[in-house]
Amino acid sequence: MRFPTLLACCLAVCMLAGNASAETRITIPEGSFEDTGDLPVIISGITAATGVSFELSYDKDTVRIESITASSEIPGSNVIPRIDNDAGYAKVAVTNTEGISAAESASLAVIRFTRVGSGEGTVTIQNPQWSDTQFVANNFDVVLDGNIVSLEIVTPAETAASSSSSGGSSSSSSASIATPTSERTVTPAVTATVPRATTVLPVSSNDTVETPPAVSPGTTTESTQPPVTPKAAPGFCMATVFTAGLSGIALLLYRRS
Repeated sequence: MRFPTLLACCLAVCMLAGNASAETRITIPEGSFEDTGDLPVIISGITAATGVSFELSYDKDTVRIESITASSEIPGSNVIPRIDNDAGYAKVAVTNTEGISAAESASLAVIRFTRVGSGEGTVTIQNPQWSDTQFVANNFDVVLDGNIVSLEIVTPAETAASSSSSGGSSSSSSASIATPTSERTVTPAVTATVPRATTVLPVSSNDTVETPPAVSPGTTTESTQPPVTPKAAPGFCMATVFTAGLSGIALLLYRRS
């Protein structure tokens, strides 16, 4: 007699623990859009619910609701919305004859927003409830509101990445401007005078020596060479002396005769 009673108590405790651990949640994620965008209503921790109801409050100067439709993730659902964009308010009821079950996160409905103003706003979930198979209303354990983020808002990580990228590009560009390339670098020429052998060519009396043009003031020549002074070749001098001697001897012999 005691054993069946103990077993029944254990089963009751297990059922209560299971119900306590099944946390029900309803959330709307964060979204950002320029013109029109969809935000889902996500639920979890519900099994065989006959219906879900909730209210929405939003900034009418930022967005307006175009439609609220059933999500394909939970087949057989029927959405009954009542939307008042002038007041920034909507009331939604979702029914399903097959039961609404979402042990894990699943999209229950899809809200289509249209942006009517700049900035950001909050989509607040109010009075969310779900009904069980006995049509008893239950409150959700966790409720997380949604946010509509402005496109002009940039996260700090993106800002840092953008700043480092722009800073790197600007520093590289400034470095490229400040540092001349090797093609544009002009190295001053160093002129060194190296002694070298001079070749002397025979020059006749009728030959003229070309004098290099004079350099105007302010003009720098890359290399300067001294003008070549013509010198008589040694063979030429000996031949001249020998010829003069023979001419003198011949003249003396002619006079004696």
